[in-house]
Amino acid sequence: MNPFIAWLVAQAQKHHSLAVRLISTLLGAAFFLAGIPALVFLTGRSLDQGAVLPIAWTRSVASFCFVLGVPWVLTAVFWQLVFGKGTPVPAIPTKNFLQNGPYRYVRNPMMMGFFLYLLGWAFLFDRYGAFLAAGFFILLLLAEIKLIEEKELEKRFGAAYRDYKKDTPFLIPRWRKQGRSGA
Repeated sequence: MNPFIAWLVAQAQKHHSLAVRLISTLLGAAFFLAGIPALVFLTGRSLDQGAVLPIAWTRSVASFCFVLGVPWVLTAVFWQLVFGKGTPVPAIPTKNFLQNGPYRYVRNPMMMGFFLYLLGWAFLFDRYGAFLAAGFFILLLLAEIKLIEEKELEKRFGAAYRDYKKDTPFLIPRWRKQGRSGA
């Protein structure tokens, strides 16, 4: 097993207080909700100065992305803290296998929401460089999910995760009539 994945699996065995989980979640949120969009903005400004699309259109699409994405992020983080007894931060992962709430529709609701949120910023900044930077971060995070996170979850939760993976879409929700049970 990859040493980093082994370390992540070991981290899941440690107990972390609610205060530690909240602080690490807030620090992670600051990085994802402010730091990465700031990098997208700076990259957009440094690579070019021209707008890509009409301003009324970009603001509408940005607003749509924010309105659609932010609730997925917030709900998934809440679910990880309360029902998963962990955080979105890989060093303090959830203790419980999550397959209900937002996780009954998609395996990565937080990332799906974050990708929409990040695209919202790219549309708001409206620079080619911003779209390139947003695309770069999305591809980087997709690679991390596929190469590290899914392997770590499979190691921790075994057949239950493999079955869930077969039944639940990776990133685009599939609406079901009945949700899964269990936290």
